Amino acid sequence: ARYANGVGPEKSLVIARQADGTLAAPSPFVRNAHAAGLQVHPWTFRRENMFLPLSLWSGGDPATPGDFAAEIRAFVAAGVDGIFTDNTPQVAAALGPLPRR
Repeated sequence: ARYANGVGPEKSLVIARQADGTLAAPSPFVRNAHAAGLQVHPWTFRRENMFLPLSLWSGGDPATPGDFAAEIRAFVAAGVDGIFTDNTPQVAAALGPLPRR
């Protein structure tokens, strides 16, 4: 944290996928980064099935939007401070109103 305010890991470093394609438990990445005084902003979140864990797919077409909101909520619950996404309106809808600071 002497030269950076945050880190932007690939999202599987925060929550990996299990062999069956579902999300695993969160790794210690966020906890360790926060302990070092760093924010965590993983990348890149996309709504299409092909980018989501298998358990969040909707139908069988890889290009169809899946349960993107569930993935976002899992990462927020893991403690991330922000995310990189190609689908900002859908993330805003998944999170709902945020408290003002």
